[in-house]
Amino acid sequence: MKTHGIVVSGVHSGMDKVKLAKEIQKNIPGQSSYKYLDPCLNVYGETKEYRTIGQIMSWIVVKERRGDFLGATIQVTPHITEEIRNWITDTETDKTINVIGGNVGDIENVVAIEAVREMRIKENVKIIMYAPVPYLGAAQELKTKPVQHALKEAMRLGIHPDALCLSCDRELNKEIIDKIVLFTNVPEKNIVWHTNWNPFGIERCGKKLAEIVYGKTKMEQNVITAPMMDMEQ
Repeated sequence: MKTHGIVVSGVHSGMDKVKLAKEIQKNIPGQSSYKYLDPCLNVYGETKEYRTIGQIMSWIVVKERRGDFLGATIQVTPHITEEIRNWITDTETDKTINVIGGNVGDIENVVAIEAVREMRIKENVKIIMYAPVPYLGAAQELKTKPVQHALKEAMRLGIHPDALCLSCDRELNKEIIDKIVLFTNVPEKNIVWHTNWNPFGIERCGKKLAEIVYGKTKMEQNVITAPMMDMEQ
């Protein structure tokens, strides 16, 4: 059975999901494919790896006008969401890594998140949420509320991340990790993090996430054996 990794972002869309996905792909064992779904409505610039919601909607309209749907009413669900699912799963590889552009909760990518929710019914889908843990200078502490709210919004839309990648302004400690586990229901072994000032942190996260989602990585040796909260010490 194919495994489809889906990278989404929580809180804000400035997270470099593409870089994270590419780091994950580098470590996926065997052949894998990469795709990026952009929530914008542009209809130009389509490639094998890149598609927009606008292009998918446009293609649905073309099919309806030529009679493919035999006069049936065309709706976002199931027609557009099914087209998204078909595009993601249309690959010769057994392992895929996909990025949903925008941010969970944005009106622009609601249809994409719904397609992912529907995919989980029939496909082996693993959702990775990339979210920040900011440092609040006034309080002199890291804040986990953005991650908590991102997870709640994802669950409101019918999905629950299988793994978390956290971009942090400071190093995390056991207390903060335990708090995130408690409020997100994501097990500690599926939570990875990196600090914004460590250029190699995201690479380590990619290796660990490849192991979490797809099993063993391309590396024969264990890349990370220490707990994730100690990974940058």
